[in-house]
Amino acid sequence: MLLYFPLEIIRWLQGYENAFWDFFFDGVSILGEEYFYIMVLGLVYWVLNKRLGEFLGITLGASITFNNVAKNIFSHPRPFEAYPDEVTNKRPGTATGHSMPSGHVQGSASVFFAFAFYLKKRYLFIIASIITILMMFSRMYLGVHYIQDVVAGAVIAILIAFVMHYFSRKYADDMGALHKFYLVTLLLFLPFYFILANSVSANDFFKGYGILVGIVIGVMVEKKYVKFSLDIPLWKKGLRYILGLVMMGSVLIGVGLIFDFVITNVLVKNILDFVRYFLVAFVGLGVYPYIFKRFNF
Repeated sequence: MLLYFPLEIIRWLQGYENAFWDFFFDGVSILGEEYFYIMVLGLVYWVLNKRLGEFLGITLGASITFNNVAKNIFSHPRPFEAYPDEVTNKRPGTATGHSMPSGHVQGSASVFFAFAFYLKKRYLFIIASIITILMMFSRMYLGVHYIQDVVAGAVIAILIAFVMHYFSRKYADDMGALHKFYLVTLLLFLPFYFILANSVSANDFFKGYGILVGIVIGVMVEKKYVKFSLDIPLWKKGLRYILGLVMMGSVLIGVGLIFDFVITNVLVKNILDFVRYFLVAFVGLGVYPYIFKRFNF
């Protein structure tokens, strides 16, 4: 009976299927996707609080990378794959790779709990908890995860956000030590770059690891060579944010279209997706700040 309990939860949730819940849980699921992350991290890093933006980016990158390592270790099929006659996949475009743990839950929980840990506000912990619970229900309702997947994603996210916050606070006044911690984080995941290189199911790992590497190098480059300021008029902040989103979207989509012409096998696709997402993160945190500082906006 216990073996079928996770499936029964999904069947029970999908038993309430209607247009409203489809729309609602689709909307919730967006809070765990790359375009939402770009919008939030860009707003925080370029406009509101550079140090907080760095922390959110590093935490998210580490969480996504860890998530996709775990997915390939557990290699659990998704509910709609294991039970195609009983579970409907309501969001196929965001159900890639394996099931355990949930990437959407882990990614969004990492960001919102990182906010809460950094700012130490009780209401932020409440908001993070509510969003995480909604995301857990969303991914089950959409038929792409079991309950153990979403619970694991939430727990791992909170632990990673806590650990990253601990070291961020510990080395707050020592940028050299903090950057060494970032580099150690990169090295911990490096072996999987080679272990998973020829794996079709590991493509999301290469995207996540590319983001993490791009963020770390971008932060280090900005700290040493750019050092942009947030002390600018509001209209310039708005311009900075809008142009930044256009640039990031152009890199993400444009580089993807270019690489589509040269992908010949799994290994090449994985490597090129690593490069693509590295560029998105590095441009956002390192190159674009140089541009808007250079042109004074």
